[in-house]
Amino acid sequence: MFERIGYTSASVHELEGVTRGLSRRQLLLAGGVGAVGAALGVAPRASAQIGGHFSGATQEAINVAATVEVLTTIVTTTALQKVTLPQAAIDTVGAASREELDHYLVLTEQFGGHAATHRVWVPDALFFDPTSLFQTLVVGEQICINLYLVATTVWAQNGHVGLARAGAELVGNEAVHRALARQALGLQPNDRAFMKYNQLDQADGPGRGTTGFTSPQGAIQSFQAAGIGFGAQGKAPGAFYDFDTVRQHTPNPSFVNTPEPR
Repeated sequence: MFERIGYTSASVHELEGVTRGLSRRQLLLAGGVGAVGAALGVAPRASAQIGGHFSGATQEAINVAATVEVLTTIVTTTALQKVTLPQAAIDTVGAASREELDHYLVLTEQFGGHAATHRVWVPDALFFDPTSLFQTLVVGEQICINLYLVATTVWAQNGHVGLARAGAELVGNEAVHRALARQALGLQPNDRAFMKYNQLDQADGPGRGTTGFTSPQGAIQSFQAAGIGFGAQGKAPGAFYDFDTVRQHTPNPSFVNTPEPR
């Protein structure tokens, strides 16, 4: 269901020579981003450790991540209402939905992130049946893994050690989600020694043959290619979902622990 499209955002490697003092306009022009990118851009502010607000490329990565967590919370929470799942899968998807919401809360409340929108267009096909859902989750979680690998690199390059460690923790959680979705499809869940960055995906199953991205905006564009719309109607038949409404139905399983990084 997910197909990769090209993008023009500056890559992590290209960001190595960019200082944190660049203006918002310079950052957006360098990234070549559109309306969603503009919403994710921020004016530079003094750097801070975890618990404050950041600037430049560091803040952009946080904002993109918050926007993606809006989407993933909507998809997993809505799936519990729209897709008939066995109890074990209900528990797994329910836990994932809470964890995605926890990610959003940390990114926005602790790291000062700003999602581009709380209104997301989601294709109906995602909720057609369990197979469609878990196929979508396998590829969607890989996009999240790729995003947090990019973000961790950006945060480390800009000297935010605690933030980079939190990024590694986020990669670990999204990798668990991918593995569980693969297991639900009858695929080998334990198939990677290292998480895939932007190289060719050689795993059997959804996403095989696709490559990744090296900038935060690559995540937004990958989801848009699948028919997702961030604040605008996507290209696939679907409907708008409001994050602030959907999150009221996100479960809170007692077994989910470690709701924030340290």
